[in-house]
Amino acid sequence: MFSTTIKVRFSDVDRAGIAYYPRMVHWFHVAFEEFWEQWVGVPYATVLEQQNLGFPAVKLEVDFVKPTRFGELLTVRVGLEEIGGASSRFRYEVAGPAGELRARARVTVVCVALDTLKPRALPDAYRARFAAALLPSEPPT
Repeated sequence: MFSTTIKVRFSDVDRAGIAYYPRMVHWFHVAFEEFWEQWVGVPYATVLEQQNLGFPAVKLEVDFVKPTRFGELLTVRVGLEEIGGASSRFRYEVAGPAGELRARARVTVVCVALDTLKPRALPDAYRARFAAALLPSEPPT
């Protein structure tokens, strides 16, 4: 899995002193952007602004496993579970400083033309890089 690090800032925590849950979703997207630049090889801004492509989320599933606190350095891992014609399902795992799981998520995105917001086929060059990040299937639970 591709991984990146994120530091939990003061503005990320709520009155209880733990990361406010929407921040975790934001960190998934930060990791998604890093995945584009570092794994796919194209800054996500280029994909949006020069190629007129976007990847809006159409489904989000998150399991919050353990609280995350101010000042912690998190590792966010990104991989793909499935690649369709236009849609792709990403898997995220967030680990704390000692490697303990904090959250896991599945986010399904759809490749769209930004001017119409209509689905379009994932370009072959991106499909190849996404395929290189495919994860083994998880056994049924």
